[in-house]
Amino acid sequence: MFGLLKQRNFLPFFGCMGLGALNDNMFKSALAILIAYNIQKETADLLVQASAGLFILPFFLFSGISGQICDKYEKSKLIVIIKSLEILIMCMAAIGFYINNIYFLMFVLFLMGAQSTLFGPIKYSILPQHLKTKDLLTGNALISMGTFISILIGTICGGILVSKDIITDYSLLPISIAVVISAIIGMIFSKFIPSAAPSAPNLKINLNLITETWKTLKLANTKKSILLAIMGISWFWFFGFFFLASLPSYCRDVLRGDEQVATILLTFISIGMGIGSILCEKLSSGNIKIGLVFLGGLGLTLFSTDLYLSGNTFPTNLTDGTYLTLTQFLNIGTNLRVSFDLLMIGLSGGMFIVPLYTLIQQDAPRHLGSRIIASNNIVNAIFMVSAAIFAMTLFSLGLNILQIFLIVSIMNLAVTSLLLYFFPQHIYHFFFTIMVKVIYNFKVQGKNNLPSSGPVLIVSNHVSYIDPFLICSGMNRPPRYVMDKSFYDIKILKWFFTSSKSIPITPKKISPQGTQQAIDDVIQGLTNGDMIVIFPEGFITKTGEMIPFKNGVERILEKVDATVVPVAIKGMWGSWFSRVKGKALKGLPPNRIRAKVELNIGAPVPQHEVNMQRLQEEVEEMRGVQRK
Repeated sequence: MFGLLKQRNFLPFFGCMGLGALNDNMFKSALAILIAYNIQKETADLLVQASAGLFILPFFLFSGISGQICDKYEKSKLIVIIKSLEILIMCMAAIGFYINNIYFLMFVLFLMGAQSTLFGPIKYSILPQHLKTKDLLTGNALISMGTFISILIGTICGGILVSKDIITDYSLLPISIAVVISAIIGMIFSKFIPSAAPSAPNLKINLNLITETWKTLKLANTKKSILLAIMGISWFWFFGFFFLASLPSYCRDVLRGDEQVATILLTFISIGMGIGSILCEKLSSGNIKIGLVFLGGLGLTLFSTDLYLSGNTFPTNLTDGTYLTLTQFLNIGTNLRVSFDLLMIGLSGGMFIVPLYTLIQQDAPRHLGSRIIASNNIVNAIFMVSAAIFAMTLFSLGLNILQIFLIVSIMNLAVTSLLLYFFPQHIYHFFFTIMVKVIYNFKVQGKNNLPSSGPVLIVSNHVSYIDPFLICSGMNRPPRYVMDKSFYDIKILKWFFTSSKSIPITPKKISPQGTQQAIDDVIQGLTNGDMIVIFPEGFITKTGEMIPFKNGVERILEKVDATVVPVAIKGMWGSWFSRVKGKALKGLPPNRIRAKVELNIGAPVPQHEVNMQRLQEEVEEMRGVQRK
């Protein structure tokens, strides 16, 4: 994973991106804490929300134009120009800190948002140009991890540099120097980024903010997968807005902690996001797994709800204006629960967002890459500005921060449930992958033989009732299955078979029409680019030896082009789920926990060379001798 950090096509951009995120958050953290602890409570709460909204507003206003610019011009030179603008803006920030003018600093925050709007489309559209497809998820995980580490460092530095101990003796000079130096170093990194050719050099720039914003927004609907990913990312930022923007006020009013406590709480979230990003890459094995998004969504709801439930454990005996120091805060045992919740909210967020960004990059047409990222940024901005308005409305109605956390947590549960509706196959794919690896000592050989896209027909031997789960866990994307209609029609399981898009088949001697309908459904699925699994034996083996393959595969390939991949399941004969005792699921429950099971994936067979005897011989050779 970390080998990419040694490559010139990744490291300079990684450093440039990280320093930009560090600077943004150092400034935002310092400003939020200055507002929260130096202005009257009611005014401070509104200004914190307004500041967050001001940083986001440029993403809505200027993303359409920035997406055009990033597609039209060479990206490495654009990054140098954008980082030079950051130096200028940070010099203005230094002036704002020097004169200690909150409202001028809020204006500077708006300018920072505009600069980030220019950088945003490049950040995610340059990766597909510099990285191979197989490295894209890893690159996104590293970018996400680096971003949140930078957020962590920036948040800590911003909090420390405006703490009372620092500003008493040196005014706000330390934070002023820090933001300028960080911008300069980031610009130096930008000069080493390799060139990235423009995606649409003949594009004519439309400077009309309204028409171009609307035109760019419509690109979100380029593909269904892109639209759903953009909506998922935007919801994440709606949800995350409440925690990132409200945490200083939550710390002050609920936890009764000082500026350093507010900083450490933001630190827990940032550490969690970094860990979640790394876990996402490890659990995905280089492939996009939307099931991680579902798991992350459940985590966001679970731990944010617990944050609300922990609300009655905080100190109430402190006088106004008196706050817990960091040492005092950490010495209170119940605060470990809060810290853990925030850490896990961050971890869940990392798992939620990385696969969605990768999905956009993978599915976006290359010539529209920056503009689709710009479209994503516009929708993100709409959601975050809506979150700011929503938060201010709830505050005006008299709700407190903990109650708002609970409301957003319930809303997130509804959104997470929609993931199961839109991506059931992806979620099953992830779940079965984890389940099989927990139950068995499961190894997959030849995974590189699987095409990453396009129509694929998997041909496998059939040893047990859980063979579909074993094959699913070894695939690089969610497969569909051809299965016996008598099992497909089991009422208690039919919802599962239907949502996983399984294809029921009836033996030809019982219903020739049912057999033909299944073949037609397979042909249609392959035409749509699906991966479909067929067990040509037709039945689970009763002896451990393979049953002669039927000719369904040959009939299918007469009507559609597809890549045929032979697969052999090894080690399941003798399992409780096999027919080693005459009937499956007979006798005591499974007793072969962590038994060695292998899935051997053979090289694709050229379509013109496909015949059932050859496929059976290849599967038998990979399967080898079966033992109980």
